[in-house]
Amino acid sequence: MPDNNKILEGHSDLEKGAYLGAIASIATADREASEEEIGYIAQLCDAADLSPEQKESVLRAATELSPDELTRCLDILKKSDLRFSLITDLMAFAKSDADYNEAEQQNVAKIADYLGVNEQQFSLLDQFAEKTKTADLPANENTHNHFLSSLGLKEKLQSAGINGGGLLKGLLGFAGPMILGSLLSRGLGRRGSVISGGGLLGDGGGLGSIIGMLNGGRGFGSTGGLFGKLMGRRV
Repeated sequence: MPDNNKILEGHSDLEKGAYLGAIASIATADREASEEEIGYIAQLCDAADLSPEQKESVLRAATELSPDELTRCLDILKKSDLRFSLITDLMAFAKSDADYNEAEQQNVAKIADYLGVNEQQFSLLDQFAEKTKTADLPANENTHNHFLSSLGLKEKLQSAGINGGGLLKGLLGFAGPMILGSLLSRGLGRRGSVISGGGLLGDGGGLGSIIGMLNGGRGFGSTGGLFGKLMGRRV
């Protein structure tokens, strides 16, 4: 993969591993990812310049991530700007089919709350995800500030303590909102999904419910085709 296709630049190996570990667990249906899916996840790891140790952890996350390990990933992200990228990605997943209802927004908000994302930040990330649904995301980092200004969000994000350019270095900036949208339409369904909670978030909320959302019931169906589109777009 060419150097200009790198993602998550400017973050530590540990942060990148935690982010991709969470993404891998969300993007695989039942911890039994196919060889093709594993291959695409491995390419994401390569795009992030992960160390062999972190890459192994992310690949393991696609097949056998335990609740304790997922908690560790989320706890690492609490201290990283990548928590904003993860929440934005989840919003993009949910918004992709124009059926982002109040219950789903509340469930994403519970994850954001666990990660320490405040209400102002959550609102701005929601605006960002909404505005980028149909936008052509800039491939060149030098144009990030201009793009954010065109959305009317650059100063607002900065004042809220969010590095807007960093949001474009995660999976949303890499895959684009339309490809993220196919995650939802290809295999998720709303019933029993991570975003809709599958009843799990109704059982008192808290970390246990977050683990249930991220680690059970939903998955992303047949993600091989999705990851194929994703990698084909950039490679």
